[in-house]
Amino acid sequence: MKLQGLIKSVLVFTTLSIPLVSNGIDTKIGGEMWGRWTNETAKYKNAAGDYINKNSKNFFSLERGYFDLQTTFTPNTKARFTVDMFSSDATHEVGTLADSSQTTLPIEPATLTNKSSTLDGAGLKLKYAYVDFANLIPVPELTVSAGLQKTYFGTIYDWTYALIGKAPTDEYKIVNSSDYGVTINGYIPNGFGEYAVGVYNGEGYKKVGASLKDNTEFAYLGNLRLTPIAGVTLGGSYMTNTVGRKKALVGDAKNAAFEEQSLMDGLARLAYGPVDVWVEYISKDVKYPNTTNKDYTAKGMMIMPTLSLGAYLPADIQLIGRYDTWDESDKPTADKTRSLLTATTIGVNYNFLKDAADVAQMQLQLNYTTKQYDEKKSYSDFADGMKDSSLLMLQLKWKFANTISN
Repeated sequence: MKLQGLIKSVLVFTTLSIPLVSNGIDTKIGGEMWGRWTNETAKYKNAAGDYINKNSKNFFSLERGYFDLQTTFTPNTKARFTVDMFSSDATHEVGTLADSSQTTLPIEPATLTNKSSTLDGAGLKLKYAYVDFANLIPVPELTVSAGLQKTYFGTIYDWTYALIGKAPTDEYKIVNSSDYGVTINGYIPNGFGEYAVGVYNGEGYKKVGASLKDNTEFAYLGNLRLTPIAGVTLGGSYMTNTVGRKKALVGDAKNAAFEEQSLMDGLARLAYGPVDVWVEYISKDVKYPNTTNKDYTAKGMMIMPTLSLGAYLPADIQLIGRYDTWDESDKPTADKTRSLLTATTIGVNYNFLKDAADVAQMQLQLNYTTKQYDEKKSYSDFADGMKDSSLLMLQLKWKFANTISN
């Protein structure tokens, strides 16, 4: 049933695309597929109750399949629509069936629960659906974007997946990679940098409709990157967001789980010759105004160097490393998610099948990641390496693109 729904969604997408293709100056149709093998070793109990290393994951999957449509209506008006197809996903929401005795409208699911994986073999999500208006505000290189779009925070909005893993702000659930909202974004003249300010739902791209009644407050964002000299980038982002509703919709009872978040990100990049190094620092300050003794501050850092060897070898090879720390040890002692993580990744990329513009249409990636937790600064479940793991991933990415001119 889910596969049938996926096919129907693609057909609907194609049908809706026809007017865009016929009316625009030109339309770019493209896509990108990520076929992946995942093998993970982690700690699990044996028959005696002792934690030992076990092979917890070993599977092939289509982790992401993006289908993208970008239309230029006029020189100052462009639109983008992207769907995300997948055979596995970390989380998704399903609703239990409504009681058949319900007679009032709207009839809603009784509950929404998170599942650890997709059960029907196929999934579909909207990733982008926005319109860019240039010159709507008479400022050079400024664009007003409206709709489901990128979240201009830290490295998440231009993360290229040089490693298979997500950007730190995505990996540690600081912000969502895309969200519904309105932004003003643009470039500083003479190549000195870029900026963005925006208002978003704050829920990300997976929650829409009835789910949004849990939070009626918007998220506000500001982002600035400066390039003082060629090869050097300095930047920072700030976002305020809330989670949940401050008071119950009916009865005005205070919600003890309501969160107020202040999110900050600072980054630096040095690119010189074959070397490219990113450094990112993240801070997440969470307050619970309706209860006590739950406030905390989480913080982390990423260092990611890349060495590109294509100019020195007969093949286009990249060597990449990444070191992360993510510290949530400031959470209350009884909080089961309290932890201090250190993660290390090494990776190799092989880029091949290049087009006329010397851009690789295929990329083979091999990554190995280890995760270790500090038992002294983590909840007891993390003691003695019980949550430590190692992850091996091999991924083939391929993409296609074509432009239709009217």
